[in-house]
Amino acid sequence: MTLRPDRPLPPTVRAFVAVNLDSELKEALALVQERLKATRADVGWVKPENLHLTLKFLGHVEESRCDLIVEAVGAATQGYGSFRFALGGLGAFPQPRAARVVWVGVSRGAEALAALQARVEAGLELVGFAREERPFTAHLTLGRVRGPARREQLAVALTSMAAEALGEMVVDRIELMKSDLHPAGARYSVLQSFPLG
Repeated sequence: MTLRPDRPLPPTVRAFVAVNLDSELKEALALVQERLKATRADVGWVKPENLHLTLKFLGHVEESRCDLIVEAVGAATQGYGSFRFALGGLGAFPQPRAARVVWVGVSRGAEALAALQARVEAGLELVGFAREERPFTAHLTLGRVRGPARREQLAVALTSMAAEALGEMVVDRIELMKSDLHPAGARYSVLQSFPLG
């Protein structure tokens, strides 16, 4: 299909569904990032205020579809109770010595998160969003490795901190988020909140 130059493209938003963290967890993770930054590895660290756990990345969607998304996520969360989850364990994808993504794991509540994510995934599939091909692994991205410099030091630090408990919170809502990309990094805002329980 060829786009006619006289017809503007519909406005879009870059959106995702996420569990946002409380301020205490964000502070704890900021301290973890500071310890990892001491390795001086070439990592683009996620700003502490942007730390979240993604349930479903939607990409650029037309603003006109947002109501459908809200309905689908609302239906998926209907009757799903709140639960406690805890963060613990550091690692990297695909592995610490070849790190591309630095993450913190979920040490408690992973099953509840996975079940909630499956409901969101199924609900959004009904309104035209393709299922994620990779299985859901509950984790939170702390940073993305940009180059090989001091990767070995990063791997050692990750291994030494691998078993640390990092805090917990009650998940009593999930949120449809909007991501605005700026030269200084992404800025996130809540489009819609979905209470649990």
